[in-house]
Amino acid sequence: MIRVLSLFIGLLVLGVIGAPQLQAETVDPIPKIDDLIRANHYSEAVILTRQAAEAENIESEFRLGIFYWHGVGIGQNYLEALHWVTIAALSGHEKAGAARKLMLPKVDPANWPKTLDWARQRLQKTAETGNNLNLVALSKSYSADFGFENTIEEYYWASLSVAVGDNSLLKHRDELSKKVAVPDAAKAQDRMTAWLDKWRKEKSQ
Repeated sequence: MIRVLSLFIGLLVLGVIGAPQLQAETVDPIPKIDDLIRANHYSEAVILTRQAAEAENIESEFRLGIFYWHGVGIGQNYLEALHWVTIAALSGHEKAGAARKLMLPKVDPANWPKTLDWARQRLQKTAETGNNLNLVALSKSYSADFGFENTIEEYYWASLSVAVGDNSLLKHRDELSKKVAVPDAAKAQDRMTAWLDKWRKEKSQ
């Protein structure tokens, strides 16, 4: 256990686990977290990591999941680990997807879709304020890559991300449109119109 813990801490500090490009923030919390780990202040490192994760720092979301997975500075909780690693994976962390697949067998399969629902609720809350990246993540959450495919929802969120100016899913949205029945596409369009009207109204206030 000590050897595993030492390896885990070393990977974090040395950056082998890796950090993707962070979302817009005034201060990067990762160096301070690394300093706390080096000083063996694991509980403080977890507190700061959680604060940054709650603020949607992708690397901190991933690290909080790893803290929970190993029980470092916090009680071991595989479900919480899966929660945070899943949202990091949806948000684009390059190593979180592989970590999530390793975690799934340790969590009751009945909780797998609940974890996605938890992540979607968090993503949708800030997507409604105009976070285009979260619209992309919401679309990904309904893809086959995350185990519970829903083409209509994947198409809806991809279309919405394109509508607000993010073209990263443009080609994929067009491919999905070929799989969605006309009545379902029309319903998705109505939902988009309502969402965009609300978003534009809130943005203008």
